[in-house]
Formats: sequence, structure tokens, C-alpha cells
Amino acid sequence: MFALEISFKGEQPTSETIFIRRPTALIGARESAHVLIDDMAALGYCILITRDVGRSFRLSPISEGGNVYTPQFLDGVYDGETIVDLGPCVLHLIALDTDLLPREAEVPDRAGIRVLRQACAGHGPKYPALLVVSQPPATISFAPDQPLLIGRSRQCSLRLDTSSISARHARVGYESGQFWVEDLGSTNGVFVNRQQISGRVNVAPGTPISLGRDVTFVGILSQEEVSQALAAPEVKGAKPVHHEKRYPLLISLSETARPAQVVLSPGSQVVMGRDPSSEMWLGVPHVSRRHCAVEVSMNGLVRVTDQSTNGTGYDRSILRKDETIEVNDKPMVLDFGGGVTVGICFSEKDEERFIAAGGSPDTFIVSDVESAPENAAKASKRNRKRSRTTFLRAPDEVKQAVAAVKGRGALTQLYGRLSGKGRLVMAMAIVGMVGVASLIGGLLVAGLR
Repeated sequence: MFALEISFKGEQPTSETIFIRRPTALIGARESAHVLIDDMAALGYCILITRDVGRSFRLSPISEGGNVYTPQFLDGVYDGETIVDLGPCVLHLIALDTDLLPREAEVPDRAGIRVLRQACAGHGPKYPALLVVSQPPATISFAPDQPLLIGRSRQCSLRLDTSSISARHARVGYESGQFWVEDLGSTNGVFVNRQQISGRVNVAPGTPISLGRDVTFVGILSQEEVSQALAAPEVKGAKPVHHEKRYPLLISLSETARPAQVVLSPGSQVVMGRDPSSEMWLGVPHVSRRHCAVEVSMNGLVRVTDQSTNGTGYDRSILRKDETIEVNDKPMVLDFGGGVTVGICFSEKDEERFIAAGGSPDTFIVSDVESAPENAAKASKRNRKRSRTTFLRAPDEVKQAVAAVKGRGALTQLYGRLSGKGRLVMAMAIVGMVGVASLIGGLLVAGLR
């Protein structure tokens, strides 16, 4: 959003240039500053830069506390660029147009040629623009043919630091007189007029759009709409929009799942699959177009029906085509393979467990064992029994076990790892081998005589 050239004074003057890719930025000596300049410590104030329509931006001096003088001549709106002499250093600020930024997945050499042509062609975009409601408000103009990518990632054209914003949260564009917004699989969702959306949705200018819990913005096409948006009660004062959490809830941490969360309402059905019309879209090739459906009865009973070719994993089992499983207040993870999982949560605690486990298919299986020590002991005992009897069922594992205990006392170690039945079979095998060896030895002796 800005190019900043910092010139340091002294016996050996030096300068450096940095790129600020955010609509608002704090420059100063405090640790929380986006651009940290130690030479500004003696000034006692920081400078806040905020983007406005087109290439305009505002500078506001922010006192560090106490009776510190802040130069009021700095407070104002600047067009395109400005040079500020702060004494210890000089700041040269240049506003950059969003259409001069490299596009997503654009080849560097082609991006350079395109940016050069556009920079020489004329003025940058002014409208359409997004008004981010905050303190102070920030406005980002963009070209209709270059949508804005919004999130915490450095690759985003509109970069926000709020914790409720995903790395790649949403994309916003303008087409045929309307804005559009697309949820890119965010964790905390995208809301239009306080209603959560999935996929791409057209939005009229001036309509509040919320990302997660803390960020709200509106699309604007004129200066009059800027004034109207700031005066609107639903966005005035940058009040965050809080969305009531309801359960049961489908949640996914996979980047290919959109939207990342879907509330299950009584009497509703949610189809998950690769088809773009699915209520929860799973954009990976191995998922069927209509992979499975989740239905909720009027009394809150959740039913999962598989409609896929390869089945749907759950609790270390597989739900085959046209098979149905009922989930009654017990959380579960649906495993679609390839790291794509969807949790069925019935409470905030279930949701927190799923997120903490990174969306693991065994999230609630592990939690159940850990929450009951006696169950953990029983499970451990069962696992020991299984590991012993496995030697009688899987020849490959027998070879591995024998290889692992080679050396002195190997037969004794192997005998100790077997179950009771295993030991009996092993004893019978040894007796049989001894008998066969005795018979062969007797026949050899008789033949020699």
C-alpha cells in the first residue's frame, strides 16, 4: 500500500526503502509499531498512516504519553506522496495503487511488464473502493479486473492483523455494478447483513460485510456513499459484529472446505462434496461430487448418509454408499482422506478440541480415552492382547518380530511376547519339529546299517 524511504542523518547519512502492505500502519520507536525506527524514540510520538480513496492518505501523530508535544501540522490528508522531516530522520511516503501490485500466482516477469504499462497509462483506480470501518476508518480503492485478497498473509492485497482473520480469509471484487465477496474457507466465516455465506455472493454497494468477529467493511462507489456508510448505525463507531454460536456444527480446518463452518438447523440437510452447489464444498479430486449428506431431525438427531464411491471414514470405521449412521450428542470426525476432515460438534468444548487437535480424525476417540483413566487402562490391556495374537494372524509381522528379537535369548523373548494360545501353538510346533527330526534321524541310522 505504501513505499517508505527512510533517510537517516548524521556524519554518514544512509537511507533504506521498505514496502508497507497494509491500509494502516504505525511508524515509530514503540515495540508495537509496524515500522520500528529507533531514531524516533527521542520524539515521544509515533505517526499513524491511513489509506484513503485513490492515492490519498492521512497522517496522524500519536503521543507516547505524558505531556509530549505532537506537531499538529503533520495531521492532515496528503495526495500521493509527502516528505516529512522529523529531525533525526526524514520520511518519504509514496502511496501505491493496488493495481500496481503483483496478482495472485502471476509470473514475476509478466507482472513487471504489466505494472510498468499500467503505471504509464494514467491515473490509478479511485472507485470502486472498500471502506474498512475501524478507528480511524481506512479506504482501499481497487481496479474492477483485479479483486482484493483479504487476510493475514503477506500475499494479501488487504492485510489485517486481527486474530479472528484467517491467512486467506476472503476475496472481494466488483462486476456489473455490484460488489461480490467470496469466503475462501475461513475459520470464522464471512457474513453479509449478519448472515453467514458460502462461496461467492453478490453484494449491493453500502451493504455491511463482516469477516469473523472484528472486521466490518462496505463497498462504495462515491464520496457520498462514504459519508452514508460512516453515519450508518450498524457500522458507526467500528462496533464489532458478534455472531451467536449455535450447535450442532460442522467445522473443517482444511483449506479446501468452504465454508469452514455450517450450523446444522433442525429439519435441514447439508450436502458435502466436490459439486460447487454443495452446502459444504470440498475441493479435492478424490471426493465425490455428492459425497455425503448430513440431516438433522426436528428433535436434533443427526444422521450421516454416504453417497460416495469410496466411502466416508469415521471413528476408524468406514461408512459405505447408502449406509447411514446416527450421531446423538456424541461428537464425531468425518474423514474424507487426503487430510480433509469435518468435525460434528455439539458444544463449544467439542469445537475447541477439534481445533486443538488440528482436525485429526482421532480427535474425539483420543479425548474419550484420556478423559477416563480406567478406560485408558482397559484400552491399553486390549492393545497388548491384540499385539500378542497378531503374531498368529499376520506372517509378515511374525517375521518382523523374530527379526527384532534375534540374538541371545531370542526364543525366550518371542515366547514371552505371545498370548496363552500363542505359547500353546508354539510349544506344539516345537514338539512336532523335534518329532520329525527324530524320525528322520532314525531312518538315516537304519539306512547306514
